[in-house]
Amino acid sequence: MRIVQLCPYAMSRPGGVQRHVRDLAGWLCAQGHDTRIVAPPAPGAAPRAAGQLCEIGHARPISLHGTGFEISLAAPWAVRRLARELRGWGADLVHMHTPWTPMLVWQMWRALALPTVTTIHATLPGPDGRGLHDRYIRRAARHFLRHSIAVTAPSQAPVAMLERLAPGVAIEVLPPAVDLSGWRALADTGREGGPIRMVFLGRLEERKGVPVLLEAWRQVSETVPGLHLTVAGEGALRSMVETAVARDASGRLTYAGHPDDADARALVAAADLFLAPAPYGESFGIVLAEAMSAGAVPIAAANPGYASVLAGPGADLLVLPGDAAALAARIRDLTGDPTRRAALRDWGRGHAEGFDIRAVGPAYLDLYARAAG
Repeated sequence: MRIVQLCPYAMSRPGGVQRHVRDLAGWLCAQGHDTRIVAPPAPGAAPRAAGQLCEIGHARPISLHGTGFEISLAAPWAVRRLARELRGWGADLVHMHTPWTPMLVWQMWRALALPTVTTIHATLPGPDGRGLHDRYIRRAARHFLRHSIAVTAPSQAPVAMLERLAPGVAIEVLPPAVDLSGWRALADTGREGGPIRMVFLGRLEERKGVPVLLEAWRQVSETVPGLHLTVAGEGALRSMVETAVARDASGRLTYAGHPDDADARALVAAADLFLAPAPYGESFGIVLAEAMSAGAVPIAAANPGYASVLAGPGADLLVLPGDAAALAARIRDLTGDPTRRAALRDWGRGHAEGFDIRAVGPAYLDLYARAAG
C-alpha cells in the first residue's frame, strides 16, 4: 500500500502526535508500504521536502485550553499540486491525525478524496464549551468522523466524547505506534548510585502541570535531602521555571533547556523518577512508555490518558491531578523505598513493550488493509 499521513503540527516540533506519525511511517516503509507525511513547516520557516516529509503552507502559533500548537494554511494552488503529485505517486488511502486543527489537514483531505482513517489524539471540549473555537472544534470533529471509513482513539479516554459527537460511528482503540528501541538501548546506563534524580521533560505549560511540579518540588526539597530535579523543555512557562531555579535555596533544581532527541533520551535514562503531572487533556501517555523503556519510574497525574498507560501495578504511580501535595507524598514514598522502586522499574520496562511499534504496528497495517479494501 501507499499511505499519506496528514499531520496538523510541524514535524520539527516535539510532540506525541508527531512521534506517532514519524515512527509509524518509518515502520510502514520498513514493512514495504511506502508512506508520505504531509505537515506544515514550523512557524516562520519555509516549506521543504525531504525523504518522506512533504511540508506545505505556513503555520502560526496559538494557545488554547492551556496548551500551545499551530494553525496552518496552504494556498489552494499548492494544495492541488501536491494532491496531484500524491495521486500520481499511487496513494491508496489517507490517515488523518487530529483533523479539526485548522486548516491544512482539512484542505489536503478534501483534495485527495481517498479512503480515510482518522485518529483523534486529544480530548475535545465538553458539551458545555460555549466559545466559538469550542463550537468549531465539535462541529469539525463530527464532520470528519462521519466521513471516515475507520476512526481510532489512543485509549478509552476520548471514546465517550467521540460517541456523543457522532453516534453510530465505530471507534477502535489503538495505542500510538512509537519506536521505543532508542529508549530501551539506554535503560541500563547512567545509574551509579548516589542521589535520587528526577526529571520532567515536556512542554512548559499549564496543561503539562508545570505549576504543580514546581510546588511539589518546593515541598520535597525541604524534607528529602540529596534529591535532584531537572526540568527540560520549552514553552510559555519557561520564565516560571527559570525563576524557580534562581530562587531555589537547595541548588538541586536545574533547567536543561530544550534538548534534542538524543539528549532527551539520555536525560531520562539517567533519572530514577520521571515526573508527569499533566492535570488534564491527555488521551494517552507516550512519555510514560518512553520513560519506562529507558528504566525510569514514572509518577503521573491520574488523568484518563495517563491512567490508561499505568494500568495494573502502575496504578500505584498515579496521583490526584492538580494536587502538588499528593505528588510530593508519592515522591517521598518512592525515594524512601529502593526495593519497591526497583520492582516498579522492572515492571515498567516489561509493560512498555506492549506499546512499542513492533507490537502495535501490525494492528495499524490491518486497519489500513480493511479501509483500503
